[in-house]
Parts: sequence; structure tokens; C-alpha cells
Amino acid sequence: MAIYYIDSRQGSDTQDGRTPQTAWASLDALQSLRFQPGDRLCLACGSRWEGSLAPLGSGAPGNPCVIESYGRGPRPRIDGQGRVFAAVLLHNTQGWVVRGLEVTNTGAEPSPRRIGILIHNQNHGTCRDFVIEDNYVHDVNGSNVKAEGPFAVGIAAIAEGEDPPSNFDGITISRNHLVRCDRVGIYISGLSDRRKWFPSLHVVIYGNLLEDIGGDGILNIATDGCVVERNRLLGARMRDDRYCAGIWPWGADHTRIRYNEAAYCRGTRDGQGFDSDDDCIGTIHEYNYSHDNEGGYMLVCTVAPPEMLPYQPHNAGCIATHIYRNLSVNDCLRTFHLAGPVVGTTIQENCVYVGRGMDVAVFQYTGAAETLGPPETTVIARNIFASRGTARYVEAVDRLEDGTFTQRPAPNPPYARFTGNAFLGSHENPPHDDGRPIPAPPLEELEAVLLDENGRAKPGLETLDAFLDLMGWPKR
Repeated sequence: MAIYYIDSRQGSDTQDGRTPQTAWASLDALQSLRFQPGDRLCLACGSRWEGSLAPLGSGAPGNPCVIESYGRGPRPRIDGQGRVFAAVLLHNTQGWVVRGLEVTNTGAEPSPRRIGILIHNQNHGTCRDFVIEDNYVHDVNGSNVKAEGPFAVGIAAIAEGEDPPSNFDGITISRNHLVRCDRVGIYISGLSDRRKWFPSLHVVIYGNLLEDIGGDGILNIATDGCVVERNRLLGARMRDDRYCAGIWPWGADHTRIRYNEAAYCRGTRDGQGFDSDDDCIGTIHEYNYSHDNEGGYMLVCTVAPPEMLPYQPHNAGCIATHIYRNLSVNDCLRTFHLAGPVVGTTIQENCVYVGRGMDVAVFQYTGAAETLGPPETTVIARNIFASRGTARYVEAVDRLEDGTFTQRPAPNPPYARFTGNAFLGSHENPPHDDGRPIPAPPLEELEAVLLDENGRAKPGLETLDAFLDLMGWPKR
């Protein structure tokens, strides 16, 4: 095991780089170095470098290569200055830990190929064992034009290529702070076409704080069993005027999205805090907190009805989404939007609060007029729908330019069963409910837990904890 040191202020490339006193000065000193399992690269606190940190070599299972800081002072800073694809690049390698860095990549103009930290697998088979933790990634001004491509991200793991089919096995992205990253905050992608589906496994996105993200907040594509947990997303879709949402999967199976906060997403071309999107099977949203999102709380959508799947083999539809014990407070426009022929959606034991002066489609479905078919076999059970404003139950008919819809009342859609729900406060054309209502606290008691003295949603996951305590529900 070897340890290498770099210090931009006091080092020199004429030294051996093997102690803090004989540290190298520049990233160029790494060009001839190939890291071996257990090797460490230590960057001096207070140092700054321009360009890209792109080490060669790989770690081994249980014995990774590590990039970290040493000494006292500000985090060591890698500044791509918009001149490199990624400020920190791990290309066709495996077994790396990256921690404790400051990373930025800002150019004179936004670019569709600009990333902060990138794990890149290109025709390299399965790459394993990555940890990206406790980094500060900020001001990555990638292009916010979605059609220009996916390579504008704060932290990304991108697998591409079919020779051989490429994916990841073991990625943990945890406790990072991302600020002003465009277009996507945290992004995982791979071979998502169902005819060639080769998902990444053991992907965990945990405990990150994302603020002021240009487009989508956290997006996982072509994963199986991805866990997205205890992240806080405060501001998404801040500069992208196309369709974006906060935290969501696409082309991914068995994603578990739990104990996250998503708030302050802008706009109504989607703009929801959470989403269970197209080509996904078995997505679970549980114990999340959504508030103050202009587009609403939850989108469940697909373009592929089941009867078309044999003729549309690249898409699995949207099947078996389970939305359980989540909290939505003062989300605007729509709470639950089921768009297209989604199958087997269960919405159970959630709490929705609509504040004073708000007009919200608490349940909205898009039928055959807009998509290839309506939702199927939807169960809405034992939820609390609380409203001081106007809560509506509608069918979305025609999509308008701003992403909203013309609506018509639909309190009893034929594709959904309401059972055991509690309706508190003011509701317009509430649906027929065939069950005994869930025990619910008085509206005033609920508001004391959810709202501050000005009637605004209290921020932070502790608000969710307080609600769970009020209901006597266990925390997960």
C-alpha cells in the first residue's frame, strides 16, 4: 500500500510525493502513476487545482483506492473551470473512495458535457465498488436543455456501451452537499432498453443535501433495487423550463425511495417533488416529506399500456407502485397525478394537507384523451386528506403549454377505489369511499404539527417524525 501527497501551495513535482513534507504540487504528477489496491491519494487542505483529477488504476474488493484530504483548513478544491468533461473522473476503473473534496466546474457558458464528479463505465463490463462521500460539489453549469443530452450533472455514474454490456455493482453516494448543479443533481444511468436491459445493482444514494438544482434532483435509470434514502432536496427545476421532477426513477425496477424531503421545486411542467415514472416495476415511495412544490407532490406515469407491451418491447410500463406513509404539505397544483395506463398503484396511509387559499387537484388522473389509456387497478386506502383551501378530484383532459391541464370533475373514476380514507376540512366533490375512515387527529392538532405560526410548512425531516409520532406510527 502506497500513500501519495499533493500540496499546491508548498509541494513540488521534483519531490517524491510520499510524505507531507515531500508532496507533489500539481495533478500532472499523477499522469505516470497507476494506483494499486489500498493506495491513497491525499490532497492538502487549502490547496486548489485547475483541470481534471483523473487517476488511473483500480482497487479491489475490501481494499479500495482512496482519495481524501489531509491537514487543516478549507477542503482541497478541484476546479474544472468548464474546460473539462468532469472535474473528478473515474473512467473504466473500480474500487475507489472519493471523500472530503470541494469540486466545481463552471465555464463561461453552460455546456451539455459538464460534470462535477463522474464514474464512467464505457464498454468495460461490470465496474464495482465506488463510494463518493462527504464532498462539496457546486456551481456546475451544465446545459439545462434536456434534449442536448444527459451529461450535465453534479455527481454521476454513467454506464454506456454494449460491447460488452456495461453496468455497475456497488455504488454509494452519501453525505455530499450539492449546490447550483445543472442540469441534474445526482444521476445514475445505464442500459435501460428492456431488450438489452443490464441494470446496475447495489446502488445507494443516502444522506445528501441538494440545493438550487437546475433540473431533476435525483434520477436513477437502469438500476435494480436502488435505495434513495434520507436525502434533502431543496429547490429543483430552478433553471430548466421543460419537464422535470424532484426525486424519481426511470427504466428502473424495485427502487425504494424512503425518508427523503423534497421541497421548492419550481414550475408546472411536472415540477412534482416525487415521481414513479415510465418503464418501472415495483417502485416504493415510503416515509417521505414533500412540501411547497409548485407542480405538486407525486406523479405516476407511463405511455405504454399493458396490451401494447409485446409490440413495444423496450418499455415495461409502470407497474406496482406503492406509495405508503408519506406526508405532503402545501404542495401546489396537484397531489397525486396518475397519467396513462399505470397498473396496480397503491396509495396507502399518506397524509395530504392543503393550506388556506390553495386550490389543488388532490387526485387527478389523465385518461385516454391525453395518453394511450387510463390508469388501472388503483387503490387509495386509509389516507388523510386535510384541506383548509379547495381540494378537487378531477380528470385531466387537455394538456396546456405550461404543463397544466383543463379538467373536469371526476370524484369517482372507474379505475380507482377509495376505501377507508378520512376527509377533513373543505373538499369539492369528494369521492365515494366504501370503507371505515382511518382514525385521524382533529385538523387543528394536525396543523400544530405541520405548520409554523404563519401557516407555512415546517421544513426538515423532523416534521415527518413529528407527524409519525402524532399518528402513533413507527419510524423506519
